[in-house]
Amino acid sequence: MSSVSLTRYVEYARRIAQTGLFSTTICCLILIILTIFGVKRNFGSYKHFLIVFPSLGILFAVLEFILYPNVHSHKAGYVFYSTSHPFNLGKTAVTWMLAFYSGVYSSTISMLSVQFLYRYWAVFCTTKLRYFKGWRFGMWFYYVLSYGLMWAMANYHFTKVDDYAESYMKQMMMERYGVEFSNNAWIICVAYYPDGSPRWWNLFCTITMTFIMVVQYSVIVYCSIRMYIDMEDKIQILSPSLRALHKQFFKTLILQVVTPTITLFSPVIFIIYLPLFDMDWDIPTGTFLCGFTLYPAMDAIIVLYVVQDYRKAVMYLLRKMAIGIREWSTTATNRPATRSGSFNVAATFH
Repeated sequence: MSSVSLTRYVEYARRIAQTGLFSTTICCLILIILTIFGVKRNFGSYKHFLIVFPSLGILFAVLEFILYPNVHSHKAGYVFYSTSHPFNLGKTAVTWMLAFYSGVYSSTISMLSVQFLYRYWAVFCTTKLRYFKGWRFGMWFYYVLSYGLMWAMANYHFTKVDDYAESYMKQMMMERYGVEFSNNAWIICVAYYPDGSPRWWNLFCTITMTFIMVVQYSVIVYCSIRMYIDMEDKIQILSPSLRALHKQFFKTLILQVVTPTITLFSPVIFIIYLPLFDMDWDIPTGTFLCGFTLYPAMDAIIVLYVVQDYRKAVMYLLRKMAIGIREWSTTATNRPATRSGSFNVAATFH
């Protein structure tokens, strides 16, 4: 196979990471601000999710922007690496940051499954919502952090670079990306030794990640199917306003099943299982991870668009901004800007 440079894919991924940071920060901050200050309806404990989940998305996008991680699949292995050295950190520290970044991914999908469980109990077993109130809500943070830590530690310990893994990837990485091993952070998984026997220490990482994804996705799918089949009958006993709200959140959750399936679960499944086939291929699979940074923004947009309270709040905010801009433009045209004119523009946002 000819040695074709793949550095352009790294640049594509970097631009998407920059776009993801901007869009995620804007959309998630709007969702957080509206949840705290703009939307008057009481969402109960679910309000915490509407604040914590987008905050986690912003953290994920910031880490992506800082590290610019990349993934490449080569025959029976894949390499997860970063050539960045933020804050002048050394190779070991950046490797830990790569593991932490992967752990934030795990925490994100875990938090998503907890949201589905909450919405399921809110319709079918309201007595269990007590587990989301007061100090008990902290248990779910422990749940989310535990799976994040499990994923991060699996990536750091089970896929540490050894001599065989380095020799397996070193020449290819120089030819494809012009990247040296000496000063950069690496996480490498190689599924087999030259004689075809499994490298179980590396494969334990794949097994751990598979376990976490199966647990979280099973919760998501089970709750979604049950709500799809039985929700219409259950919500008939509720008031019209609550019925409408549950239907809006259900539509949100349906989109929140499809979107992470495409952007979060599928790329990781493809990357971690590709080495098991041990085919003679070189694939810049880092491009498949670009959806990671865009997903938090997409999730926030889903909530803002589908849930009527948020949609009304966004439209109200946009109208206020339009009125403020129009008044400022009129004032600037008719007379020089004054302190009072500036105050009136600011007042339109209150």
